[in-house]
Amino acid sequence: MSSGEKWKVHNSRGATRVVVTKELPGVRWLEILIRAGCRVDVCASTDALNIGEIISAIGDNCSGVIGQLTEVWGEELFSALENAGGRAYSNYAVGYNNVDVGAATRHGICVGNTPGVLTETTAEMTVALTFSAARRVVEADRFTRESFSMERRLAL
Repeated sequence: MSSGEKWKVHNSRGATRVVVTKELPGVRWLEILIRAGCRVDVCASTDALNIGEIISAIGDNCSGVIGQLTEVWGEELFSALENAGGRAYSNYAVGYNNVDVGAATRHGICVGNTPGVLTETTAEMTVALTFSAARRVVEADRFTRESFSMERRLAL
């Protein structure tokens, strides 16, 4: 994928430029940014971006970035964002273990994340594990597999 094909630009005449390092689900976020007058550059590649690619995408004019948990945001990236006029970085993740908040603070960059994005999934997994434990699903599976294996051995 060439660098021109790697990025999709939405609302190219927007006054405020936002870089999004991976395509995000849904379209509401994009509609909100466009309605706010933003030009939105979205990386269309499924490959993880390295620091150099992110700095290149930020360029010399970028107000904010929406990044991913797979990217380590530290001194170098926050410096590039500050130099491009950036004021905000949002981590598309629940936590911010990949973000050096001290570096962001030194460069005057506000940091946000997406709390609550996994609340429903966590609740569903909790219910599934509770049912599994209550119904002894793991034990039943092991018993079934071992019994089937023993039957095959005896049949031989």
